[in-house]
Amino acid sequence: RTLELLQSNSYFGLDISQVTIVQQSEGVAALTDNNARIAADPEDPYVLLRKPHGHGDVHALMYSEGVAKKWRAAGVEWAVFFQDTNGLAFHTLPAALGVSLEGGFIMNSIAVPRQAKQAIGGIALLENATTGESKTINIEYNQLDPLLRANGEEDVKDPKTGFSPFPGNINQLLFKLGPYADVLDRTRGEMPEFVNPKYADAAKTIFKKPT
Repeated sequence: RTLELLQSNSYFGLDISQVTIVQQSEGVAALTDNNARIAADPEDPYVLLRKPHGHGDVHALMYSEGVAKKWRAAGVEWAVFFQDTNGLAFHTLPAALGVSLEGGFIMNSIAVPRQAKQAIGGIALLENATTGESKTINIEYNQLDPLLRANGEEDVKDPKTGFSPFPGNINQLLFKLGPYADVLDRTRGEMPEFVNPKYADAAKTIFKKPT
């Protein structure tokens, strides 16, 4: 369907050499609870339910399909990853790219104002009190508030802005292609596993649906 859409619209003005299509796998086995019980198809107990592997699959595909190497060899300097449901992100892309160049960043995230405790990941600066190491990363919303509470803080609104001090992550990422390709080569595109379930019970042991 994707190819038919592109072909019937003359690739929306792009040259065919500018378009690379990679396909996500059928997914991984879905889980039903905190004990990682594998979910079976309710209509056939011999068939496992599968779920997409998540956003991280694109990086595995960039490595396995050789896309990052191909782009690097072609002289591409930056890679942008965006949610296909958020076309407005392209309005901020030139500014984000300019900030990345000016700041010498190898990775940058586009974020939006976020309400305190809103169910969206927050961008935060984490500092290791022992080593002094720091990193700016996204923390999933179900982990952010517990992390803050464990350190004597809370995710509360800033009285000046009315928003959380931790802006919302909208999965719009910029990478300087050279360092990004080097990391893919080192890790072979492997991504850590992470499950973010919605629970059906107050004790938070059973998932609302296989995840």
